[in-house]
Amino acid sequence: MKFTNKYLASLAGLGLSLLISGSILIAWQQQSISNTLPKQPKIATITWDKTRLPDWNQINFSNMPAISESGSFQAPVNVTDKLGYNPSRSWNAGQKPDSFTMLGDFQDSFKLQNFSLTDISQIANLDLQKISLDSFGVIKFQTLDSLIKAIPELKEFPISEVKPISDLLSQDLSTSLNTNQTIGSLLKQSPHLGKLSFESLDLKSYNLDSMPNLSTTTIASFDKWQGVYINKIPGLNKVPFSQFPNPINPVGTEMGIVDVAFATDEQKRNRTISGSNKEGFAVPCDRNCAHTELSGSSAVNGKAWISGKYQLVKGGKGILGSVNDGKEPTARNLFGDAFKVAVWDVSEVDGMISQSLFFRVCMRNNFVDLGCTPYFIGPVPFMTYREKEPIFLGSIDGNKNSVSTSTGLKSSGFRFNNSPIIANKKNDVISNLIPAAKGNCKNIHTSGTNVDALSSALSNTENNYNFVGNYVCDSSGNCGRELGAMQFMSSRTDIRKIISSKVGGQEFLAKLDAGKKVTGEEMTQYFSPSEQQSLIESETNNLLSTASQQIDPNTGKSFTGDRLIERASQIYIAGTNIPIDSQVSDVSSGNTIKEYSEKANTKYSQNLQSMNCF
Repeated sequence: MKFTNKYLASLAGLGLSLLISGSILIAWQQQSISNTLPKQPKIATITWDKTRLPDWNQINFSNMPAISESGSFQAPVNVTDKLGYNPSRSWNAGQKPDSFTMLGDFQDSFKLQNFSLTDISQIANLDLQKISLDSFGVIKFQTLDSLIKAIPELKEFPISEVKPISDLLSQDLSTSLNTNQTIGSLLKQSPHLGKLSFESLDLKSYNLDSMPNLSTTTIASFDKWQGVYINKIPGLNKVPFSQFPNPINPVGTEMGIVDVAFATDEQKRNRTISGSNKEGFAVPCDRNCAHTELSGSSAVNGKAWISGKYQLVKGGKGILGSVNDGKEPTARNLFGDAFKVAVWDVSEVDGMISQSLFFRVCMRNNFVDLGCTPYFIGPVPFMTYREKEPIFLGSIDGNKNSVSTSTGLKSSGFRFNNSPIIANKKNDVISNLIPAAKGNCKNIHTSGTNVDALSSALSNTENNYNFVGNYVCDSSGNCGRELGAMQFMSSRTDIRKIISSKVGGQEFLAKLDAGKKVTGEEMTQYFSPSEQQSLIESETNNLLSTASQQIDPNTGKSFTGDRLIERASQIYIAGTNIPIDSQVSDVSSGNTIKEYSEKANTKYSQNLQSMNCF
């Protein structure tokens, strides 16, 4: 059923007014259910004018810190059709930026499309002869026509000398093929063959050298390159930011001192250096103004860099500017437009601040320009500073427009090494925010399967109890949003009963039903981790019971062992009636149902090992 909802939602034309339902930007932080914060990332730095700067000669996409909040957005079909590729994506806490950012997001900032594979290999010390054609993510988007347009020299090659093209033609033609003729002459005689797509060919069996001149062709020459993830271009995630076609550089030269860290009790800060490209970088703050007060030159002395964890500003441009309600964390573009740098956690007690990075999505090809979303994909932990430490501030200006919007979160008493849980003012929900204990080796289904290990394996959001998904509708008109660690649909009667039984629950359901933004804190207040955990355990037991009553075609007997886990996973993602080991693809992940179940089985075994249940 989950698979069906996602699949149908991806086919629904939602219209540009509902272009993309962004992730919950300032969600209730996962560290709130822990008594310690994640270990601060180690960022390679250099010293410049007594101030630490990121050493972009050593920083690349693969060694950047991982994102700490899960999220997603979904583009409707009409947008996908206009672009020629699907810019929709999701990300889980713990993923590196190269796995959720696409080439198109940086086409103006880093101009990565100007690279060829040969360029990348020389920088990243990559042996292209050992790379499969499948690893070059743009190939699956190519037709024979678009490939010839990208590499015109291919027209002069005999078909027999370019095996991927020879095999593509052979698998689609019922008549014999004269492979001694050139590719160009064949397409001239039979132009309809130019529509054949390489997506239908198993590209893993070829190396890059099997396609002449491929490695020396710039990425921008290929069709739909904008929709390829950074980690789908061999070696690109190993290229230092300083060696991009448009290298990263500091914007401005202003320095300051982290004078004092202030929590959200601070109000009315009119002299600031934070904001957005749309509103300027001096946006005032009215309330909950956690910030660091700066000292230094007359340009920054006494001014506040407001924390983006607690204040939002307007951002984005073009049609995509409406994503995430048009809001992004107040922050600064210290190193250009590729990402934004926000002051994030602020501790008066420790006298410290942390920074986090936020990315955006940009969509443009030769025919349509939809602009860029606000910087809402984050936070990706960055650098930390103590009071009295120098800090790079970039270019200072006095432009401002409007005031920032409070997220409603509080930071009073926050500590980097012992973060307290902040109770909601309306309800004391501390006990509800603490998830039920997991990992019980004795929690066994009658089939012998460990329920906790399988529950965790099926959790697409990595036990992110505050997850709130996009608003989607299936073909029957049932609409709702995926909630919590196991992505239960909000349209389910049992979920709605749990939520509506609480004070304010009906109002919360109305926000969900209207597709409005809700915070992670609201999510865990009305559908707590302990309630989720009880429901997850019940669901997992039901999945196993249902699967164990079906017959495994491989054995002719009931499903057991690994095969039972795989079948239960298939039912979970696609419903009871999904054919066994189905090869239907889940459009959100790109995996077939069978592949998904095999990965879930592997994860189940890993969970057992980490629980010491063997």
